[in-house]
Amino acid sequence: MYLNRKGILLLLLAVSVFSACRRSLDTGWDTRYLSPILTGELTIRDLVPDSVTVVNADESVTLVYQTELLNYDLTEEAIEIPDTSVEYFVSLDSLTLEDQSMSVALSLGQIAMDLGFPIGTLIIAADGSETTLDPIYNLSTDPTPVDATSFFETATFNAGFLDISIGNGLPVDLDSVVFRLSNSVGGEIIVEDTFFHVPALGVPVVITKDLTGMTVEGNLLGEIIHFSTPGSPDVPVLIDTSDAVIINLIAYDMELQEAVAIFPAQNLINNANDVEYNMGGPEFTEMGMEEGYVVIYVENTISDTIHIVYDIPGAVDEFGNSVHIETSVGPDEIVDQAFDISGYTIDLKGSQGNAVNTFYQEFSARINYTGVATYITLEDSLKVVYGLEGIIPNSLKGYLGQYEIAVADTTSGVELFDQFESGEIHFGDINIDLEITNGLGASGTVTINSLGGTNTATGETVYLNCPTVVGVPININRALNNPYIPGYTTISLTSDNSNVNELVEIFPDKLFYDVVMKVNPNGNEFNYQDFVIATSVIDIGFNISMPLDFFASDLTLLSEFPVTLDAESGTEGIGNIDLTLFADNTFPLEANINIVFMDDLGTHLDSLNFSGFDIKAGVLAEDCRVHEVTQTEIHQIVDGELKDAILNATKAVATIQFNTASIPSCSDIVKIYSDYKMAIQLVGDVNYTFSTADF
Repeated sequence: MYLNRKGILLLLLAVSVFSACRRSLDTGWDTRYLSPILTGELTIRDLVPDSVTVVNADESVTLVYQTELLNYDLTEEAIEIPDTSVEYFVSLDSLTLEDQSMSVALSLGQIAMDLGFPIGTLIIAADGSETTLDPIYNLSTDPTPVDATSFFETATFNAGFLDISIGNGLPVDLDSVVFRLSNSVGGEIIVEDTFFHVPALGVPVVITKDLTGMTVEGNLLGEIIHFSTPGSPDVPVLIDTSDAVIINLIAYDMELQEAVAIFPAQNLINNANDVEYNMGGPEFTEMGMEEGYVVIYVENTISDTIHIVYDIPGAVDEFGNSVHIETSVGPDEIVDQAFDISGYTIDLKGSQGNAVNTFYQEFSARINYTGVATYITLEDSLKVVYGLEGIIPNSLKGYLGQYEIAVADTTSGVELFDQFESGEIHFGDINIDLEITNGLGASGTVTINSLGGTNTATGETVYLNCPTVVGVPININRALNNPYIPGYTTISLTSDNSNVNELVEIFPDKLFYDVVMKVNPNGNEFNYQDFVIATSVIDIGFNISMPLDFFASDLTLLSEFPVTLDAESGTEGIGNIDLTLFADNTFPLEANINIVFMDDLGTHLDSLNFSGFDIKAGVLAEDCRVHEVTQTEIHQIVDGELKDAILNATKAVATIQFNTASIPSCSDIVKIYSDYKMAIQLVGDVNYTFSTADF
């Protein structure tokens, strides 16, 4: 039975008190007690991380370690979707008025008054009676106002026609009727033409005039500047001064250059066109949006409110709704809007369905009927900017183009051999798979110009030597779609085709590489069937798989243990300590151990060196496996500063140096099994001198 030091002290204190009652002599006693100093166990998990060990059916251990060398996102690094906004000034496509008609009536009474004495007086006097009329020549009428202001105040025509019909309601025929229509203010003649014969009480006679290039006022004057009549000298006719010559004016198909008018509702701009992206190589037929905006900016110089409609029929969301924007821009106003198209898919085949990098759009600018006269001219314009901006795609289809991507870098954090401090280790079979994952729906090659590892602690560097891999273009499989399956290409590196053992055995904590990737080296061989999605990357994984079979030479491992022996009551009276290291070992590895004692702050207090005292290896049986524990017991007496360090330590770091032990019937490369372990215990036999003078 072991007593701890405090228990011994209490026992001795009781004895001393009892003795003091009997005598006052200064006496003392020597006593000893055993106490564990540190206890621990090393398993396979202390040699290599638990996360990389795989225990096989026979309890042997395989190391499986995976790390990523390279992860390249083509859409982020190489494919840039530029802003594609169209900016231009748009003049009005057309400006129209609805068909208009008006009538001018010249009564016989008005004509008679214009004729005056004596003919006009005689006609008025005969009103209501029948009489004969002699021929009359070179007659005319005074101008009659024609009011068209309900249609326009002034208008300049790019196109249009005016039908002038004269219906003769008089009892006699009219000949050589010259009709004139002119602007009331400016006096410009709009129409002047001759109707050679207009029969009495007959069908109206019509002539048509082209209005192209004419400027017409809303206030007009219509007049007959010349007409004649053969009269009715032989047959009396009824004179009715209310009978009239009816002049009908019908304007139609009117297109305006400018006008002050009450315009009907109409489209002033109606554009439909394809917009082409300049992608610099890729030719896409479809693009899915992670982020992006349709932008529309309009400056209106027209003296009316313009109603804008902007459509991209080929840009649809998941519910099939296309981009449709409606907005209004008042006179001398500006509209600046952005329409979020995140989640939309844009057809890039253009209006005819046979283009690439091209989207079809429709833009219209419209005025509505207001009943208010407005001045509009085809010289008026809208400054328009519209298109796509801030595009971040999450999918692309078509032809990705050709890329050559050179990437050289160093990866850190290779944790497979973190526990090993120094020494040599030689493994058996090692297999490294370079697993190339191609998330692109495009063919490619990968050329590994160099690949290697570095142990930054020792400075050792090893380059991969594999003639069939290094410097050789390797074709990589393309991804498939519907369903999406990345393309996988695996390159196996073994001790038969490379120096992978040499690379691994330096315990690299960094890997470095120089890689050239080519996308579509043979061009558009899949005829616009390339694609990428949001998760499409080119990834090169570095995957190590090796049975834990090795030959170790001075392989050094660091491990930390708590120290349970302390000197809270001081070290006075404690003599030397007889230390015993007990080791139970089933590893086929012999070892020696050096222990550094530290305080809570990690300060090195002193070290205990068992160098030269070997912990015996587990003994390999004929099946080359350890089945029984090998026990080792090592003694060492410490005093002085080392003793004080042990008493004041709270933790210790053990440096354990392993060497392989084998038997002739087994290979020098020993296999490690999951049940192998080494249990160690450091026990102190403490010599303590108790004196009554302390009380």
